[in-house]
Amino acid sequence: MTNYSEKYSGRFVINSHDKITIRGRDMRLAQKTRNGYVLMNADGTGISETFDFCQLSRLNMAKEIHHEPDFFTPKAAARRSAVSTSRLCDLSTKQRMRLKLRHALVSAFLEMQQESLVKANDRSIEKCMPEICRRAHSYLSDEAPEPEAIQREIDVRSGVRRKTRGGNLVAAVAPVHPRTLRSWLAKFTEFGMNGLADSISNRGNRISYFNAEERALLMRTVKESYLSLNGPWKATTVDDVKIAFRDENRKREEQGLSALRVPSREAVRNAINGLDKFQVVLARKGHAEAVKLFKPVSGGLQVDRPFQRVEIDEWSIDLITHLADSGLLSLFTKEELNDLGLDNKTGRWWITAAIDCRTRCIVGMKLTLNPTTCASLECLRMTTSDKGSWADAVGAVSGWHMAATPETLVSDNGPAFKAFKFTEACNDLKITHELSIAGMPSMRGTIERVFRTAAMNLLPRLNGRTFSSVLERGDHPAEKRACLGPEDLCFALVRWIVDIYHNTPHSGLGGKTPLEQWEDDAKDGNFPLKACPSVRSDRLAFGVEVKRHLDKYGVSVLGIKYHSEALANWYIKFGKQKMVVRWLASDIGCVEVRLGDEWHQLEAVGSGFDGLHAQVWLEARRSLKTSNPAKLKWREDTVCDAISAIREMNIHRSLQFGLITQNWNPERVESAEQNLFCGFNITGSDVDTTITPGQYGRTVQPSKTEAVVVSQPPEPSVPSRSKNMRKKWDVREGDE
Repeated sequence: MTNYSEKYSGRFVINSHDKITIRGRDMRLAQKTRNGYVLMNADGTGISETFDFCQLSRLNMAKEIHHEPDFFTPKAAARRSAVSTSRLCDLSTKQRMRLKLRHALVSAFLEMQQESLVKANDRSIEKCMPEICRRAHSYLSDEAPEPEAIQREIDVRSGVRRKTRGGNLVAAVAPVHPRTLRSWLAKFTEFGMNGLADSISNRGNRISYFNAEERALLMRTVKESYLSLNGPWKATTVDDVKIAFRDENRKREEQGLSALRVPSREAVRNAINGLDKFQVVLARKGHAEAVKLFKPVSGGLQVDRPFQRVEIDEWSIDLITHLADSGLLSLFTKEELNDLGLDNKTGRWWITAAIDCRTRCIVGMKLTLNPTTCASLECLRMTTSDKGSWADAVGAVSGWHMAATPETLVSDNGPAFKAFKFTEACNDLKITHELSIAGMPSMRGTIERVFRTAAMNLLPRLNGRTFSSVLERGDHPAEKRACLGPEDLCFALVRWIVDIYHNTPHSGLGGKTPLEQWEDDAKDGNFPLKACPSVRSDRLAFGVEVKRHLDKYGVSVLGIKYHSEALANWYIKFGKQKMVVRWLASDIGCVEVRLGDEWHQLEAVGSGFDGLHAQVWLEARRSLKTSNPAKLKWREDTVCDAISAIREMNIHRSLQFGLITQNWNPERVESAEQNLFCGFNITGSDVDTTITPGQYGRTVQPSKTEAVVVSQPPEPSVPSRSKNMRKKWDVREGDE
């Protein structure tokens, strides 16, 4: 049956490569049915929806459908990447004027080419350039002239009518070089008018003239002087800046340092104009006036509850730090320190951070030398975990307890976020992962704003800032001033996030601080929709997947054996085989093993491994190996003593240990097993015998195993087992 809309407007046809936007939702064809189409999201996620022909016809007549044919073809994708814009209305006024001039010249050339008056070579174009410019003038007008004006112009040229006296203002078209015109013609032929758009507006030097110290003193003085309830004039702030620089230069002269350049009046005015407008009104006119002027009325990102939308991104810190750190040197090997970047060198760090768009609270942060999938996974896991231990480590006044499972996670198109491991973790935690459009940071405006705030307010206070470009840096000796280590950098970042950023009024929150917004939502019962994932969910989503051989003792990872009743029954039924194991470095007390189509939890055989970090366990094994290199079989109580000793060092709770990304992959696990756990075994502790009163004879009681401490590396010949592990027998007299 054909309805009215379909009869008079025609059936709406959708092809496999078309893009359909219905009420703001981008979709593409999934399947064609007898009565309509099944459309799915353009990114392939979410639930598909069925539209019949009648419904599509009505939407089409109501102009609620935006149809882009062949949008997903390779040719269309190449076209979009080659041109600077897809719509001319997106261009600025100056860009439109330049494009209009180019289009006029190209159109005039094509018009003369059709009349066989010009050829597409430099000599012919140069000869006909005056006529091309004259004809291009008719293409520059936004509206067609009146018919009377056209006829009058024809009569004047033919001599029928005299030329009007006084003349009028005519926009002349300047000639261009023939090669330039031919290049415009090639772009117009291949991409149409969009190919004639330029990017001249992106040129120019936008780097600050001042170095780090001058900029820091300038901004500090401007804020102290101008951001006052007294409302001082800009001229007053200019005088205060001159006084501040004069006093600072006197101190530097006494120290034998070069003088700082004094900013001009225009430089001070530019610094004042670059201040956050909300902060200016808040400091000069008070909170009520700031809320009145800047409170958002409507529009923007609509987020109703915490963790409904979380944005995650990477940022290269413009700061050189000393990467050596004595607090961690005893916990890692030389190779591991090099991988972490703690190798007595200087370099830049990358931050992977996540922010909740509802409250503007930073809910995750990881440091790494290179942006990797491991860093993004650890940042996501930090988002779902309580971060109070890091706040306590720096002595923060406020807490860092914001944690939940995000409903939607938005990232850019970086390789770390497009990797399958990251996508798999989001899917297992039921998180909708959205990749924003490449080259458009405004799609992640919340997290991008945080990075800009940190660059303006935090980094200028730290020694070793490198600046974002060579021109901005100038002669600033960043490498020589790099005196910050990872512990200092982690301390500054966490303290700035918890006590400064979370307690600074935010214009997007109506003057509230992120911490106040979080607390107000909690008071109103506006809690996150999803709770934090369980320990098993963490292990399955973020765990490292390795393959291990199953025997009657269970499976072993890093020298620790794991077993359960279900695994024993599986071994009885199927015997020895390779098992898939998922293992989380932050808690090696349990692992997950795949039995058939299901995952089963296995606990470690022995005590002392619950909540133990893999790095602490590796250091405990190294200490045992150092004390007796040839010994492979150790009692359980001896191993527990070694673990306790490492824990007492409090290394695994240090700040940078939790914030610096550690890449635990199957290759690293296998390497550690080959180097430290080859033949390693843990046995149960000996049960001491007791003296039974009222009996004759002597009771032989073995005491604690003594380990021979070897201070120097062992000789090439391996000592016998009897020399390095022996029992000490105490002889006690029984009751007569």
